[in-house]
Amino acid sequence: MKIRNYLNESPLVALNGVYEAVITDLNRQLRKEGVNLMQGLILTALLFEDSETVTPSQLAEVFQTSRANVSHMVSHLEANGWVKRAVNKEDARKFHLLLKPEGKKVALRLIKFYDSIQNKIEKQMGESRSRKLVDGLHELKAIYKNRA
Repeated sequence: MKIRNYLNESPLVALNGVYEAVITDLNRQLRKEGVNLMQGLILTALLFEDSETVTPSQLAEVFQTSRANVSHMVSHLEANGWVKRAVNKEDARKFHLLLKPEGKKVALRLIKFYDSIQNKIEKQMGESRSRKLVDGLHELKAIYKNRA
């Protein structure tokens, strides 16, 4: 088809194709752990941070998503017994998230999984090209956000 040339040159079409190939496959693999990519990233964030200070609002900001989306993901993690909401001692209207022992085990397995993917990408592309790709994606995001 004639549109194929345009599609092959379009960063947005390429981004969609990458999303469909990579994120869809990642989520399929992560289902074995009972999470999707964002749920897994929340678990690993709680492992890396002092989870007694992490709030859903902070997670929404870091992951650039809505608080409602984070709340939905936290509910899933909570239902699996991996995290617990704890009321903030200074302000009862707020709460923070605690990583439970089973959640820590899952987070540690996920870190190994994420590292293996990172290593595979860097081995195939090289560290420099991989870094340039990440930088280019951040630049594309900035361009898109500032398009108005």
